[in-house]
Amino acid sequence: MVHKYEQVAASIRESIARSLSPHDALASERELMAIHGVSRMTVRKAISVLVEEGRVYNVHGSGTFVGSADIFSKTPKLTSFTEDMISRGSTPSSRVLELTRIAAPDQVASALGLAPSSEVTKIRRLRLADDTPIALEEVYLPTTVLPTESLNLGSSLYEQLRVAGYEVFRAEQEIMAISLSADDSHLLDVAEGSAALSVTRVSSSRRGQLIEFARTTYRADRYTFQLAVTRDDK
Repeated sequence: MVHKYEQVAASIRESIARSLSPHDALASERELMAIHGVSRMTVRKAISVLVEEGRVYNVHGSGTFVGSADIFSKTPKLTSFTEDMISRGSTPSSRVLELTRIAAPDQVASALGLAPSSEVTKIRRLRLADDTPIALEEVYLPTTVLPTESLNLGSSLYEQLRVAGYEVFRAEQEIMAISLSADDSHLLDVAEGSAALSVTRVSSSRRGQLIEFARTTYRADRYTFQLAVTRDDK
């Protein structure tokens, strides 16, 4: 059953997409209550969902406003690029730049616990959201996990791993600030030397088997990581 607040949130999303721009004011709580025939609590719950998604933000004493057009990764939850974009209301797509079977580079072999020169599948893709280049992704998979010939790059890589019995369950990530090379700047449609975020990920299955080494380069003007942290009571 769809809750009332979810219906209200969906309606506001549609209004934002149809007629509002970043930093435009939303209707007041009282107006939203009248429009949707719901309580103030329901409106506030809907707004809180949209705040969590990065679609709107609150200014104390002034109201609620449309968020930036930038795409946010709001939590440390482990998701694929496709899942991440869909959860934020964008349509993901990809352009395959390279698909090949190679001997694992030293860094990849070490990270995945492979013997030197073990065979891996290398996938290099340009990732887009609503047809806008967002990231360059380079993925390495042991061929013993998912043979190169069986890959279908038109569907979710994580889903294919799950079906093969290697569901991605845990990952360690390192995030670094970098400047883009001329080639990468061209692919991401930004000026040469633009700032970017380089995310290196090593993923493992539920059984603890190392199954993926990935390096993703995100446009810094279009993608932001936001993490919630707490302080120990010590």
